[in-house]
Order: sequence, then C-alpha cells, then structure tokens
Amino acid sequence: MAAEKRERILIVSDDERQIAPLRELLEHDGYGVWTTWSGREALQEIASKRYDALVVDDYVPDLYVGHLIAKVCSIPSHPCVILVQPQGRKSTVHDFGGPDTFRVVDKAQPFEMVKAMELILQQGAAGRRIERRPVPEGG
Repeated sequence: MAAEKRERILIVSDDERQIAPLRELLEHDGYGVWTTWSGREALQEIASKRYDALVVDDYVPDLYVGHLIAKVCSIPSHPCVILVQPQGRKSTVHDFGGPDTFRVVDKAQPFEMVKAMELILQQGAAGRRIERRPVPEGG
C-alpha cells in the first residue's frame, strides 16, 4: 500500500459500478475516501467536515448536479470539484459549475480518473481551472 496521504475525497454517485473501483484505487494510493449517493448529504458533509476534493457524477438522483456544484462553490474554503461524465458528453464544466470546477471526462476509466485527480490535488486549491482530457494510451 502507498504511503498515507492527507487528502480527503468525497464521491457522490449512485452508480456502485463506478464508485467501487475508483474508491479502491484511491484508497490504495493513500487517499481517505467517503461516498454517498445523495447530493443533499454531500452538502451536509462538506459544510461540517474538510474535504480536499468532491467527485460528483453528472447525475445525482436527489439534486440537480448544477445546483449541487453551485452550492458547494459558495461554501468558503470549498473542496476542488471534479465532475465526472461519460466520454462524448457535450456538456462542459461551465455548464455546471464555472471556474471552480475541474473535469474528468470519462467516468468509465477509473485509472484515468485517479491520475487526473492526483494532478488536480497536486496543483492545488479550488479556484484554479483545469480542463482535464483523457490520458493517451500508454501515458
């Protein structure tokens, strides 16, 4: 197992097939990972605990994802927001959250998502804009 990292990640998704491999990879890399399917619960978590990143699916069953992201971004010292969506989806980060939102394109590729999240967390605080595209084969 990798050395313990301090970063805490909250994943919001109702798709267990997406969450399970991503959680496993992130925990293996030393991240603290918490999950919920509920956007409302995610807002309560972020308001009461410190998270370094919020990974949110482009569909959350109990709350419009744009509303969730806007609410998160209005919280002082909010976590980096990472929107995950299928490859080929036409919406952009700005359709949902604006400049405080980071984007991982292909939610079916957990290894690419972990690489992108590590890059985002290394590069720092919310407020920096990174448009993340899929990692090329072998890269």
